[in-house]
Amino acid sequence: MILIGVEPHKSSHTAVAVDVAGHQVAQRRFVVNSGTFRQLMRWCEQWPDRRFAVEGAGGLGRSLAQQLAAVGENVVDVPSTLSARARLLATGGDRKTDAKDALHVAQVALFR
Repeated sequence: MILIGVEPHKSSHTAVAVDVAGHQVAQRRFVVNSGTFRQLMRWCEQWPDRRFAVEGAGGLGRSLAQQLAAVGENVVDVPSTLSARARLLATGGDRKTDAKDALHVAQVALFR
């Protein structure tokens, strides 16, 4: 099973795939436009056994979470407070990047 953590923003979404141990397998940044969802799904085809964790699925990540759920994907919401806490607890946790945030979103969902 692969868990794909997504850090959504208005102009881009960063996705990080982790394995069952929480180790990063892949990472990709998607520019938000009319083809973003299709590109994300095409990238994820390599992992047929997958789940998604979207930060702020009730807020900024709502549209993406709804699109994923509409096509039958398993989606969980990770509140930004939990991913921020994971970032602070990680080694070198004071440096914030979208990729690290997406990794922490996936890890929080995996071990939650």
